[in-house]
Amino acid sequence: MTVSAALRLMAGTVVLISLALGSYINPNWFYLTGFVGLNLLQSAFTGWCPAITIFKKLGLQQESCNVAGMNVNQGIHIMAGSIILGTVIAVLFFSINTLLLVVTAIVGASLLQSAFSGWCPGMSIVRLLGFKDAH
Repeated sequence: MTVSAALRLMAGTVVLISLALGSYINPNWFYLTGFVGLNLLQSAFTGWCPAITIFKKLGLQQESCNVAGMNVNQGIHIMAGSIILGTVIAVLFFSINTLLLVVTAIVGASLLQSAFSGWCPGMSIVRLLGFKDAH
């Protein structure tokens, strides 16, 4: 497993668990969901988040990127992070119906399955937007 796949696995898992906890236990768990979205978004631009450091220490390999511009993994982080963060902010701060978090759950599930399959619909979208495959 690569660092990017492990990051998608962890992010998707935490998103789904925090959404369940926020829905059934306490809505404050949605802040954790938003934190995951924020971390995905910032890691797309900085190439770093706490989980990446841990995964590298565990010996997971990071894909090399010989392309100019941003790669597909960065595009997925931007797209997923923006959707997750946007929906959580809408629910927590603008009192939008929590049903909107179904979109967040779909993104979380997509991140989770892509860690195993190597593909999610978002990858096709970011490729169409010009993000390049890492090698």
